[in-house]
Amino acid sequence: MADAKIVFFTNLNPELRQVVVDKALPGMSVTAAPADMDEEDKIDLVRDADFIMLFPGHISDRVMQAAHKCKLIQLLSAGYDQMNLPLADDLGIAVANNGGANRVAVAEHTMMLMLACQRRLMHYANNVKAGLWKQEQDRKIDVFELEGKTLGIIGMGNIGQQVAKRARAFDMELQYYDKYHPLAPTEEDALGLRQVSQEELLRTSDVVTVHVPLTRETYGMIGAKELSSMKPTAVIINTSRGGVIEEAALVDALITKAIAAAGMDVLEHEPPDTNDPLLQIENLVITPHTAGPTLESIPKRAVNCFENIQRVWSGEPPAWTAEYENL
Repeated sequence: MADAKIVFFTNLNPELRQVVVDKALPGMSVTAAPADMDEEDKIDLVRDADFIMLFPGHISDRVMQAAHKCKLIQLLSAGYDQMNLPLADDLGIAVANNGGANRVAVAEHTMMLMLACQRRLMHYANNVKAGLWKQEQDRKIDVFELEGKTLGIIGMGNIGQQVAKRARAFDMELQYYDKYHPLAPTEEDALGLRQVSQEELLRTSDVVTVHVPLTRETYGMIGAKELSSMKPTAVIINTSRGGVIEEAALVDALITKAIAAAGMDVLEHEPPDTNDPLLQIENLVITPHTAGPTLESIPKRAVNCFENIQRVWSGEPPAWTAEYENL
C-alpha cells in the first residue's frame, strides 16, 4: 500500500513544526508548508494529497476544492469556526479537530485567569514595576479567594471537565450548563457538579467560565442581558472563542461595574485594533490566544491527529468530526 500523502499547513516555528512531523506514523509522507504561502502554491500541493493537516484551522475554498483526493482535513486546533464546513460536506471531506488534546493546557490557563482576576494580579504587578509598593497602607481589601466561591461552567466537554477537576481542588462549589451534552448523574457526582439552567448559573455564580464552540447558536450568547443578570462581584472568563461574548456589552458591564472583572484569551477580532476599548479597561485581563499551545500540548495534538488519519487510511471512520447540524 502506498504511503498516505499528508500536507501540513502551519504557522508554527520550524522547531515545533518538526515536533509535529516527527509524530507521523509509518507509511505517512508529510509535507509541511507555511500557512501564509501563496494560494496557488497551496493548490499545487493539495492536488494529490490524501489528507490535509492545519494549524491554525483555515484554508480557502479554492484550496479545499483543489484537494480532489482528500479524505480528511485534520485540525490541530479545537475549533471548527474558521472552516467552511458546508463546502467540506459537499465535497465529501470530513473535518476533525484535535480530540481534546489541548484540554489540560486550556484548563490550566482558565484557572490562571480566574486567579489573576480575583487577586488583581496585573494591577499589583504593574504597580510594583512603577515603583508603587503597598502605597496604600490602609487600602480597602480588594482581592478575593476562590475557596467557597461558586463556579459556573458553560459547556461541559473535554475542557470544561478538566476545569471542574482543578476548581474542585480549590474547594469551589461547582455547577454547570450544557444544552447538548449534559453529563450522566454518575459523572456529575464524580466531579462534584450540579446541573442548572443558564439563567440560574449566571445569576448565582461568583465566577463564570465559558467552554463552548463558536456556532450560529453560541455567537453572542453572553450579551448585555446575560451580563446584567450576574452578581456585581462576579468574574467572567472566556478561553473558548471571542464571538461567544458580545464585546461591546462586556466593555459596558466592566465600566459600569455590573460585574467585577473578566479574563479573556480570545477576542472576536485577533489581534485587536490598537483603539479597541477592551484594551483600555483595567479590570480586564487579556492574553493573546495562548491558552492551548504549550510545549506539552503540541505533541499530544500531533499524536491524536496522526492516529485519526491512520483510522481513515485503514478504512475506518474518523473521530472528533464536526457536527454540521450544530455549526
